Amino acid sequence: MKRRARRVLPFAVVVALATAAPFVLSEFATSLLAEILIWSILAMGLDLLFGYTGMLSFGQALYFGVGAYGITLGVTRLGWAFLPSLLLAVIAAGVAAGIAGFFAVRLTWHYFAIITIIFSLVLYFVALSRADLTGGEDGMSFEVPPIVDFGGVELSVYEPLVEYYFVLIVTVISFLLLRLITRSQLGLVFRALRDNTNRASLLGYDTLRYRWVSFVIAGMFGGLSGALLAVKMRYASASYLFWTVSGDAVIWTVVGGAGTLVGPIVGTATLITLRDYLSTWFENHQLFTGLIAIVVVLTAPQGIVGLARRLTTRS
Repeated sequence: MKRRARRVLPFAVVVALATAAPFVLSEFATSLLAEILIWSILAMGLDLLFGYTGMLSFGQALYFGVGAYGITLGVTRLGWAFLPSLLLAVIAAGVAAGIAGFFAVRLTWHYFAIITIIFSLVLYFVALSRADLTGGEDGMSFEVPPIVDFGGVELSVYEPLVEYYFVLIVTVISFLLLRLITRSQLGLVFRALRDNTNRASLLGYDTLRYRWVSFVIAGMFGGLSGALLAVKMRYASASYLFWTVSGDAVIWTVVGGAGTLVGPIVGTATLITLRDYLSTWFENHQLFTGLIAIVVVLTAPQGIVGLARRLTTRS
C-alpha cells in the first residue's frame, strides 16, 4: 500500500502543478508547455517501441505526419467535426504503422532502423509531390472546429486555456494508457522480446506478432501527437514527415531515460526548454543542445531519470 502511494503521489503532484501552470506562467510559457506535452506523446510512443520492446525506430515521423494530415484533411476535405477528425488521424496512423510494421518487424538492429527511415522518406517525398492534397513545401493551414459544440456549449482551441487543458488531458490519458500497457501481460512480453527474442520464441510467443503490435501502438500515439501539433499550429506540413522529427524523439527518449515512460517526458521538456532558451542567445543553438545531449548520454547512460533513481537509491 505504501509502495503504491509512493508511486501515485509524484504523478499526482506533477499533474496538479501542470494544472495550475496557466495561472502562474506567462501565456508564452504556457503555450511552450503545451508544445512539450504534445511532443512528449510522440516520445512516449517511441519509448514503448524502443525502451520496452527493443526496436530503435527512426521512422516515427511517418505516423506523426499522417496524424497531422489526417486531422487536417478530415476537417478541410471531409468536413468532419473535431473529435471524428482526431479519431481519423489516430486510425490512419495506426493503419500506416500496420502496413510498414508488417515488413519492418521482420528485420533487426540497424536493418530495422534503416527501413523505418526509408518508409518515412518515401511518404515525405510523396507529400512534397502531391501539393494538390498536402500543400507540398508550403503545407496547408486550416480552421480548427470547436472541440465540443453541443447545446449552446462551445469549447474552442482558439481559447488558450481550453487548448492547454485539452492537450494536458490527452497527455495524461496517453501516459496512463501506456503505463497500463507496459505493466500488463502484454508489456511483460514486450520486455521479454527486448531482453532476449530467441528465449521469448522458445517460450512459445509469436515474436513477429508482438513486435508488430508494439509497432502499431507506437504509431498510433505518434499520429495522436502529430494531430495535436497540427491543431495547435493550425497547420500541417510535409516537414512533419521528415526523419529529423524521428531523430528528435529518439534523442529526447535516450536523454530522459528509455524504458521508463517518465524519461521521454523529462527529456522532451529539458531539451525543448534548452532549445528555446538558447535560441535567444545563440544562432547555432542546435550545437549546444547536441553537446548537452552527448554529455548526458556519456555520464548517465540510463538517462536523467535513471541517474535520479540511482542517486535516490544510494541516499
